[in-house]
Amino acid sequence: MKKYQLEIKKSVLRQIDLLPGRYRQRVQRTIAALAIDPRPHHAEPLRTFPDRYRIRLDEYRIVYRIEDDLLIVEVVKVGRKHGPEFYENL
Repeated sequence: MKKYQLEIKKSVLRQIDLLPGRYRQRVQRTIAALAIDPRPHHAEPLRTFPDRYRIRLDEYRIVYRIEDDLLIVEVVKVGRKHGPEFYENL
């Protein structure tokens, strides 16, 4: 089985640090699992960005993109979704 390399931006690490404790742990586990399975059954492609996916954790979202040719998963954004503006500037 192929293992993907995770790339997490510094801004995303700060976003994760600001999450409540119980969500922080769930987000960290979910992101770590992306290295093994970058397209889990609960990941959905974004309509406006076809190369990006989102995973829902209650009202929080993990947005990431996959580069299959390089085996890289890049986490783009993590946070609480308040409306469609969450997906702007990805």
